[in-house]
Amino acid sequence: MVAAIATYLGDDGLGLAVSPGVIEVAPSVHLEPDLLVHPAQFGPEIPWTGISGWWLAVEVSGRSSRRYDRDYKRDAFLALGVREVWLVDLDEKCVLVSRTGEPRDVRHAKRVAWHPPEMAEPLAISLPRLFRGVP
Repeated sequence: MVAAIATYLGDDGLGLAVSPGVIEVAPSVHLEPDLLVHPAQFGPEIPWTGISGWWLAVEVSGRSSRRYDRDYKRDAFLALGVREVWLVDLDEKCVLVSRTGEPRDVRHAKRVAWHPPEMAEPLAISLPRLFRGVP
């Protein structure tokens, strides 16, 4: 997933994909999504506290983290201004998508699409291909 999103954004794109990412809520309080996409204007030299306008946060959930990701992190990311949150469920082999101002946890099992307004074309990821080889 990291490779697909990084390729979609391009080398000199408008956004940057970092893994893992960090969103600083308060001093010494951080949320760390497995993948975070933010505007490219916030380059690597910018401290995490100086970044805002996050486009996408991705959490990969297994049995041990699923409840925490769904009950806490998703809503925390959205409340902090992340536009879209993907919860990748390895057990169910699906992606739950939540967007600001829209229904939570929309389930995608075949394909997940993402189209930030800054990008000309949408990204589509085949989920059967993504989960191939996952037990």
